[in-house]
Amino acid sequence: MKRKTYEIQFHETDCNNRLKESVLLNFFQDIAAEDAEIMGVGYSKIQNKNIGWFLTKYHIKIFDTIKNCGKITLESQSNGIMRITFIRDFDIFDADNKKIGEATSSWAVADLETGKLIMPSEIFPGFPNVNRDELRSTFPKIPALKKVDFQKEFIAEFNNLDVNKHVNNAVYLTWADEVLPLEMLLSTRISELEIQYKQQVKYGEKVIVSADFDEETMTLVEEIKSENGEVACLIRQKRVKAE
Repeated sequence: MKRKTYEIQFHETDCNNRLKESVLLNFFQDIAAEDAEIMGVGYSKIQNKNIGWFLTKYHIKIFDTIKNCGKITLESQSNGIMRITFIRDFDIFDADNKKIGEATSSWAVADLETGKLIMPSEIFPGFPNVNRDELRSTFPKIPALKKVDFQKEFIAEFNNLDVNKHVNNAVYLTWADEVLPLEMLLSTRISELEIQYKQQVKYGEKVIVSADFDEETMTLVEEIKSENGEVACLIRQKRVKAE
């Protein structure tokens, strides 16, 4: 298990002085990468094999508003292999060491040229297996949109790219938020977030973000599609009134 404290910088907060959710995802990615290096399966160990880590799913619960409280601490650990993916959990603690959130995630390893997924046992023998009923989340299916309440187009730019030369996983959430009305973003926050990554988005590609909002449950189902109609990412977020 890896534990790391992050000093929250001014530019990492929004206009309500809350930590941006996309920054939290980058913190997750950072601590996961560091723990993977300690485990011997990090980027430095696999880059010469022309393979890379790809995040496939997130299920995140945020119990309290993460404000610019000076710092937050994350704990992360790998929980083993389920089928062809690696499961990793995260816990979030505030400056008083109170747990204010948790997440579980699913990662796969793929050939960087073909995009084909690689069986974990082929490259990382000896990793333990985990059963589905042992997971914090079973990653339930995100339903299709029933209607389109909000929609916007975006272009994948150079600053959106990660080390694998495709759009970084946190950018999809930024796009998903940007499609929403300002008043909703100001008056509410995410309490539960599910993200399922389906296809890579590369530099220069255009995506269309559509959102279906259920006002009664304060739930948004969002779909990010490429120009050719392929689904790149599905997102479901439950929002609550901001404190």
